[in-house]
Amino acid sequence: MTDSSRVTCPVLEEDVFSDENLANSAPLYKRVRDMGDAVWVPRIDQYVVARYDDVVKSLKAADKLISGKGVSVNETQNQMFSDQPEAAHASSLTSDGARHSLFKRYEMKPLLRNNVITLKDDILALADGVIKDLADGQTFEGMSALASYLPLQIISKMVGVKELDNDKMLRWAGALFDAFGPEYNPRTLAAYPVLGEYAAFHASLNKESLIPGGWADQLMDGVTNGDLTPEEAHGLVGSYIVPSLDTTIHSTGELVYQLAKKPELYERLKENPDLIDSAVLEAVRLATPLRGFTRFVAEDFQLTDSTLPAGSRVWLWYASANRDERHYPNPDQFDLDRNPVDNIGWGHGPHSCIGKHLAQMEIRSILQSLIKYVDRIELDDSCRIVNNSAQGYESLTMRLIPRG
Repeated sequence: MTDSSRVTCPVLEEDVFSDENLANSAPLYKRVRDMGDAVWVPRIDQYVVARYDDVVKSLKAADKLISGKGVSVNETQNQMFSDQPEAAHASSLTSDGARHSLFKRYEMKPLLRNNVITLKDDILALADGVIKDLADGQTFEGMSALASYLPLQIISKMVGVKELDNDKMLRWAGALFDAFGPEYNPRTLAAYPVLGEYAAFHASLNKESLIPGGWADQLMDGVTNGDLTPEEAHGLVGSYIVPSLDTTIHSTGELVYQLAKKPELYERLKENPDLIDSAVLEAVRLATPLRGFTRFVAEDFQLTDSTLPAGSRVWLWYASANRDERHYPNPDQFDLDRNPVDNIGWGHGPHSCIGKHLAQMEIRSILQSLIKYVDRIELDDSCRIVNNSAQGYESLTMRLIPRG
């Protein structure tokens, strides 16, 4: 517990994990940004940092705001990683220093930009195929049929784990992000049995479970090189199975939603495909599919005005930072001219997302295929998810009207 006598910043008494706040977080983000550079939330015994400059500064200070004691709001979950050397917990997300660099080097090897570029033609062919199938003017559910299609096709094929079920991956991911929440939240408690299913599946993996040449199999190079123990390599496989889908899926959903709601933007993209990359980044900025991660404050850390005391925990709100009007004018607007290359939808600093190059290519490919085959995007209805960490659309009832 943090010594409350050291809390000198504004205090937020409300439940940030209420259904209302999770289903529509933008108003909460604005309230917290307006309160100060750091806000104390007693219900979770943590600070929140929600302004762009302070979130970026915090993410750069990986030696002072550390990840090796866990990155969750949930302290039970954090204690699993707190100074624990167990190989089952091997992950670049929850490690620091040389250990983090080693893990990330092996996790990222198949996901480096040059390696991802080799997948470009295959990804675009998959995108063309699904868009041509859907572009018939008939109503369909966009999150499952469109936004999820490429990530599931690519990940299930490239990870290289036998009997890896797409529906289970999505279910496990949702539970993982719900388990990020506090113990008092019913979604957190409901997530534990589902995570138990995933843990059993992960524990059952062995060399025979891996397809030669797949991403998981390539982790074994670290064992051959003497850099990783077999147990560490086994633990790192989890980085590909569960958290590798949501960023792409929900960013794609945001992009499709915005282009359906504002058809004039889609017309601009059809006329000027050079704006595609800007549109992809703007979708990621607005979506920010994971609200953010926490850090343990290893030593007093100075923000713009406030000081985070050593021994406390701080939740860095990426999603709020990406909508900070101090950094992005009219931040709630989807702006094709913004080109937000500095958005932190994929994080920032040493712990930035290992799959961001692949995610960007997948979203770009979907948009390229839409422009090629679709005259306009029509949206009937939308519903947002309620999850303790992930945010985005649960469903999009829509139609793709074909060209010609």
